[in-house]
Amino acid sequence: MNALWLALENGWRDLQQQHGRIALATQTALLFFLMTLSLTSASIQSYLADNLDQMLGSDLVVESHSALTRDDERALRRLAPRLSVTKISDITLTHQDRWARVQLKRVDDAYPLQGKLQIGDTPVARQRAVSRGPGVGEIWLESRLATKLGTQPGDTLVIGGTRLRLGAILFHEPDRIMEGQGTTQRAMVLSHSLDAASLASSKGRTRYLVTADEEQQRAIEEWVRTALPGATVIRKIGGRHPLASFWQRTENFLGLAAVILVFMGAVALDMTTRRWLASMRYRLALYASFGVTTRTGIAMALGQWLAGFILAILLGTLLATLAYVLIVGQLQEQFPGLDAAWHWLPALKTIGLVFVLLLALQVPSFLQLRRASLLSLIRNPAENSFVWHRLFWSIASVTLLAAVYSDNWLLTGMTLAAIAAALVLMVALTWTVIRLGDLWGRRRAGLLPFAFFIMRQRLFAKSAQVLGLGLSGLLLLFTLMLMRDLSTTMEQYGRSHDGNLMISEAGADQIAGIRHWATQTGSSVRALRPFVSAQLVAVNGASLAELGDKRSDTLATLKDPIRLSWAGAMPQNNRLAGGRWWSADTSNWRQISAEPEVMTDMGLGYGDTLTYQINGKLYAFTLVASHAYQPGHGSITFWFQVPLAARAQIEAPTLYMGSMELPEQAWDALAGLWQQYPSLALVPLRELTERFDRTLGIVTRLTSVYAVMVLLLALFVLAASVSGFSADDRQKNGLLMSMGVSKADCLKLSFYDWSVTALIAAMGAIAGTWSAGLLIYRSQFNLTYSPDLAWVAGMVVAMVASVCLVGFIACRQSLNVSVGELMTS
Repeated sequence: MNALWLALENGWRDLQQQHGRIALATQTALLFFLMTLSLTSASIQSYLADNLDQMLGSDLVVESHSALTRDDERALRRLAPRLSVTKISDITLTHQDRWARVQLKRVDDAYPLQGKLQIGDTPVARQRAVSRGPGVGEIWLESRLATKLGTQPGDTLVIGGTRLRLGAILFHEPDRIMEGQGTTQRAMVLSHSLDAASLASSKGRTRYLVTADEEQQRAIEEWVRTALPGATVIRKIGGRHPLASFWQRTENFLGLAAVILVFMGAVALDMTTRRWLASMRYRLALYASFGVTTRTGIAMALGQWLAGFILAILLGTLLATLAYVLIVGQLQEQFPGLDAAWHWLPALKTIGLVFVLLLALQVPSFLQLRRASLLSLIRNPAENSFVWHRLFWSIASVTLLAAVYSDNWLLTGMTLAAIAAALVLMVALTWTVIRLGDLWGRRRAGLLPFAFFIMRQRLFAKSAQVLGLGLSGLLLLFTLMLMRDLSTTMEQYGRSHDGNLMISEAGADQIAGIRHWATQTGSSVRALRPFVSAQLVAVNGASLAELGDKRSDTLATLKDPIRLSWAGAMPQNNRLAGGRWWSADTSNWRQISAEPEVMTDMGLGYGDTLTYQINGKLYAFTLVASHAYQPGHGSITFWFQVPLAARAQIEAPTLYMGSMELPEQAWDALAGLWQQYPSLALVPLRELTERFDRTLGIVTRLTSVYAVMVLLLALFVLAASVSGFSADDRQKNGLLMSMGVSKADCLKLSFYDWSVTALIAAMGAIAGTWSAGLLIYRSQFNLTYSPDLAWVAGMVVAMVASVCLVGFIACRQSLNVSVGELMTS
């Protein structure tokens, strides 16, 4: 009990010191960020699970991107007591000169299986419940869509030449869960009312809503797994919401961003640990002189650290709870009914993760304490060998966090590689500059040569200080500069290389109509690239579901149909990134090339077999090459490409994507084109840029909050840098003043010391940010990274000035005491 009380008392005394407060604030900040992230994500996942139970509209849903064959549908009906078939198509709906992109649901007579539809006579009318969908020749529009098109019940709408009467305003569908929580506007018709051929689209989906008991659901799942490789199954009980994986990947992204915060926290904690170690060595040596064993002393040190961590948990949890409540309040517009309930398991998991991370950072300190003795206290041993221990455990801690959250190892690897390269550069610069400065000053007199001599004697300590400040500056610049330059570059590139209207999908029979319309309106078709809609269903014979629960954006995208194109020679806007491209006249059509990021994220290698479902049939290709995008010849590219000879073997309709340039007077004529081809997917560039700007606005707000966290930890690092080395500086100043050196000269020496430190750290930070920009721009977008040099120079000056100012103030304060106090401290 006495040992425990003494450990707590030591912890309280450390909190009264600057290094103790910095360590507590750093741990609290890390807990606050990760706890807020975990609680918010858990609340959303819980909401989605409840939403799935209440709004699936059936016991089970089978979704396929192509309609089942008659034999397969009969087999499903034998397994399901009741079945309703709905078909989803993305079309453009027009009324007079107004138009809107719509998700059209075609339902059968059995819809809805469970629950009721809510409709009304006007967008603001009282709702009424009905148990059947629209009648023959009717269409129902949701209230937002009716308002946008300026329609009301009784009006006539034309879809692909078919005239439909607006029968009601649609407010609620019991199977709305399957549409997600997006802002897509919806319409509903009876399947018999429209010709399916006019609505053909690669994005079309067919859903089979089923009522079945537990045993029947298991039988259906097993049948789908073997008979329908491209289909997905969602169950009401024990199922997973379609948006759950999206929000999991969002959490992954934000958690991965925490790698930077943890790295900065590790730097701050490492610097404050110097003072903590000095006091603990003194205490343990003193305890040993009274007969206390080393094991007991280390146990007391561990207890003191645990007490500080528990206090950080309390403070971090309190702050995270407040932030969590505020965030949930902001999210209630997207998720009506979302509440800020407490989630114990995610909170405990996060605390456990942070505990492991911080404990890993403390391992070198406890190893160093094992050497504490009366003799070591007298000798004050050098800690050179432990610098590498601390660096190793810091990197191991950050790698652990990346392993927990990363869903894109290519980006993660590039970020960590840039950090590692910057660290190596800063170590090399530190040793080179200080050693050369020492050699230069050996035959010269003055304060600057003497400053290099002192830094040469403290080379390992100076290296640690440079690494800390440089890494902090790197991560701060990485957050502020790279995000800004990326958004600016991408926006300028997208708006200068494409036309003002994107053709995201057009059928072969629609191309002639587009060209005729373009001639009539004075428009021009800039580019057209052919493709077929293909869904990856297996890799080396293993289905995507068997690849494991890998939370990856690439995998999530590949679970839906993608665009598969073909080429003889390498397209002009692509370059060979690996493997061997086929000859233009090859007859071996079972070859395929993939983009490097797809290969990395999916773990693909040359020689792998990729199986695609195309128009209901399976096709296998061998991965032989990798192609990457390069700018200058159009922005249309594809994740996967096959030889020209493959097109003759694939039985599927040819689709096209491309771009057009429209004069101002042609925009009003688009409604007529969409009335003729409702499934034609055209997206105005201004709409794309508006989406980009909205997304950029959200990213900017998130980045601003994140930048505040990074800046806060950067301040902690700067304060820790001064605090961690204050004892050394006080001792140095005491010795110098005892030998007759004036306070003014001590201040000059300190200024030289901090200037060299700040300059080396700034050069390392800029080099690290530059290498990260080059890697990410080249790999992800194949663009040239061209940062604003004036802004970079300004940041370097600000960083050097800040470090020198803080160091100068700290030195001046330490000189306000007597020489005797400096020596005894």
